[in-house]
Amino acid sequence: MLKSLAHRTLGITAAITIALSATTAVSAYAANDDMDAVSLAKKMVGIDYSKSDETPSAGFDSSGLIYYVYETLNYTVPRTLADQFNMKSTKITKIDKAEPGDVLFFGSGSKPTFAGIYVGQGKMVMASQSKDEVVTRNVSELKGSFIGGRSILSAKDRLKAELILTAQKYLGTPYVFGAKYGQTKTMDCSSFTKTVFAAYGITLPRVSRDQAKEGTFVSKSNLQTGDLVFFTTPDSGKNIGHVGIYVGNGMMIHTYGEGGVKFTSMNKEWWADHYVTARRVIK
Repeated sequence: MLKSLAHRTLGITAAITIALSATTAVSAYAANDDMDAVSLAKKMVGIDYSKSDETPSAGFDSSGLIYYVYETLNYTVPRTLADQFNMKSTKITKIDKAEPGDVLFFGSGSKPTFAGIYVGQGKMVMASQSKDEVVTRNVSELKGSFIGGRSILSAKDRLKAELILTAQKYLGTPYVFGAKYGQTKTMDCSSFTKTVFAAYGITLPRVSRDQAKEGTFVSKSNLQTGDLVFFTTPDSGKNIGHVGIYVGNGMMIHTYGEGGVKFTSMNKEWWADHYVTARRVIK
């Protein structure tokens, strides 16, 4: 009786452990749906190649990676490579016309053998069977086997991806409070956001407290890539004194202090306790 009870107890404990592990695995990637397609694809680099799989925990095959990224962002995408190639979406016939977030197919004739997600700057992210993991490749190396592409993202989601890529161009740019807008050798937080959004025809005021009046309010729990996030600083007291651009998964790109433009978690150190509000200026 005691032995039977012990076995039952161990069985229940194992079941609970498995359930908790599964929940942890799901929650670890639950925040990914607030990212843009390019950033999400890049985040998967290094994950194992695994035939017939389509999750970060199990791994990806070529079409599985594409399926995961776009399904996470609420797009309906077929699971197989052949069906993805034949999707009813805008076709791309020239590889040099690809834009961030497009899916590129490689093979022979109308039969794709692998595919990747174009992430800008002549590169794509793909699940590579030969490398046994998700990797970044130069598309120029594969140009000879390119058989077409598909544009899946909406105009709004493409803008988000391109905006974050533009913001990343300034990584490491030194922080100088009051830096003159219009030059990019130095930046402060609001000249940085103003510069990035101006590249896409979105005009923001010069200072963070005024930028916080633009667009529409969005709660912290509903943040999406490209939203402006605002904080107090040691010098601003209870008033808004800092702004960054939300990039998903609890992270922002901004500039403040040493290191200049950088990625920072909003859930750690000063920023976790001094978050004020967020505004959505991408329509």
